[in-house]
Amino acid sequence: MVHKVQAVIVREKDAPVSLETILVPDPGPGEALVDILTCGVCHTDLHYKQGGIGNDFPYLLGHEATGVVSAVGPDVTSVAPGDRVILNWRAVCGQCRACAKGQPQYCFNTHNATRKMTLEDGTELSPALGIGAFAEKTLVAAGQCTKVDPDVDAAAVGLLGCGVMAGIGAAI
Repeated sequence: MVHKVQAVIVREKDAPVSLETILVPDPGPGEALVDILTCGVCHTDLHYKQGGIGNDFPYLLGHEATGVVSAVGPDVTSVAPGDRVILNWRAVCGQCRACAKGQPQYCFNTHNATRKMTLEDGTELSPALGIGAFAEKTLVAAGQCTKVDPDVDAAAVGLLGCGVMAGIGAAI
């Protein structure tokens, strides 16, 4: 099944962003479909818009997000439909040399969803930091989902996936 949702896209370097309909597929192996509740605006989104992170336009912006898992692909056991999650821009492999040494922050093989979200004409989107959460739904690697208490403020906890993690990481 494919889901038609609204999302914020930037089609080319320094172009204005636009609200467009995109197509989000159901999750494949190791993936999760997430209904977005909140998404912060990060300076990284501006860098994507300006072409400072890459040239893989069009970009689906947004990554500081909280959502609810609506579906999971085969073999996913870490999250289930109904789980409240924050989205992480790194899903570590748990098996490479760095992970085996207990240093997952240096993982050599982080994961993102392999199925592609597209514009209605079939153009593949590049989700910001592998997330693309300025959308009603997004498709991510299940390892990018971290379960959180459903009673916490969704807007506040969404900052943990990027703002807090990046800030503390820079300081430490």
